Amino acid sequence: PAPATTTTVDGFTVGYEGSPQPGPTVPMSFRVTGPDGASPVLERYLGAYGHLVALRDGDLGYLHVHPEPELVDGTIRFWLTTPGPGRYRLYLDFATGGEVRTAEFTVTVQ
Repeated sequence: PAPATTTTVDGFTVGYEGSPQPGPTVPMSFRVTGPDGASPVLERYLGAYGHLVALRDGDLGYLHVHPEPELVDGTIRFWLTTPGPGRYRLYLDFATGGEVRTAEFTVTVQ
């Protein structure tokens, strides 16, 4: 998909704040909103509230990042260090209601 800060998966809206940059480690926070507009109860999946994988277009530069151990103001917060500029596909796994869902984003790192 085209770059956007929100996406929808199975009726859940997932949005992020943060701007990955080549070099420095920066925060990215993801907020999940349920189909009813309320924040769902997020569950741990494989020991964490979320898992984030990023693949760079072209050479498939790869990141697999775990979040902070606890939610931060209801968000899943990751600290990212991207290997360089480019277009990345982000895959965020999160669990709610006993099901794991994957939200997909496209991000351009400059």
